[in-house]
Amino acid sequence: MTSASFGKASDAPRPRVVIVGCGFGGLEAARALRGAALDVTVLEKTNHHLFQPLLYQVATAGLAAPSISAPTRHLFRRQPNVTTLLGDVVAVDAAARTVTLASGMALPFDHLIVAAGATHSYFGHDE
Repeated sequence: MTSASFGKASDAPRPRVVIVGCGFGGLEAARALRGAALDVTVLEKTNHHLFQPLLYQVATAGLAAPSISAPTRHLFRRQPNVTTLLGDVVAVDAAARTVTLASGMALPFDHLIVAAGATHSYFGHDE
């Protein structure tokens, strides 16, 4: 066998990381992987990151809405190993290592980070 029959190290596929959600957890996970030799895909239902602790400032006209919200793709514009996709995750198949979106698209992963966030609850007292 010649050395040409062996694939180059650069020919090997890079590990794929899928991050579900781009709130504080997903955002920081993707940023922590900056410069890593892997491909990161960030999945988010909306096309923006919202800094909710200051939402009341926008509601009372203390801040403009763009001050607390930024497009997800803009946040990672200088991070070439990150791809952002708009989509709603409907299934995770851990055995097959795939995440399925509502559109039917299945994304393979080597590592999965679920940072889907939280929601509020008024415990049945909407008033």
